[in-house]
Amino acid sequence: MSALASLVMAAVLAGAGPGQRPSPDSGANVVGTEVGVDGTTLAWSLGYARALFLPGERTLLLATRFTLPMTQPDMGDWRWAAGARVDALALGRFAWPVELDLVVRGLSNRSVDALGLGTELITAPGWYPKRWFVAAELSWDQQWGTHLEHGADYRRYVYEDVQDGWYGPTGFTMRYGARVGGLPWRHMELWVRGGYEQHGRFDQLAPPLYAIAGVNFRF
Repeated sequence: MSALASLVMAAVLAGAGPGQRPSPDSGANVVGTEVGVDGTTLAWSLGYARALFLPGERTLLLATRFTLPMTQPDMGDWRWAAGARVDALALGRFAWPVELDLVVRGLSNRSVDALGLGTELITAPGWYPKRWFVAAELSWDQQWGTHLEHGADYRRYVYEDVQDGWYGPTGFTMRYGARVGGLPWRHMELWVRGGYEQHGRFDQLAPPLYAIAGVNFRF
């Protein structure tokens, strides 16, 4: 179970570059990076998104993001997410974007090789004028399945008869927070987000808080 716990907590930054809704004026392409603390983990991510402008002032955003831990950078510990965000409701400056991502996590060391599959549902209702925004943030990150291949060290020092293969749901993370940001320049956006988080079976981790800052470039 320690391998499952490590996988769930590896590379924890979430979302597809949260921020102001793209517009034809600022550009349909978004490249962004973010860094922050999620629980006890410091991580960095890089992402890309493409906006499709829909009738009724709504926007569909297709995005992908790759994340690595910063405390001990290691390509054997990563998180990749890809999905879509759409404005479920858009009334003037108020918008209610909803995002659904497919999440793949990887962990590889001397004891175990693990690959996890999950989803993340994110919603951020709030006030989105053209040059700034402030919104609530609610998200549910669920690990649905994990494939484990245990190494000789694990079998020797931990559990000799451990079984390789797929394991069922291992945990989830709920986040309750807020986002705020703006565009100091036409094609550059700065933002921060933070709040409280709850970790399924791993809620003993402290502090149960996250704080993340990022920058997006639009073209």
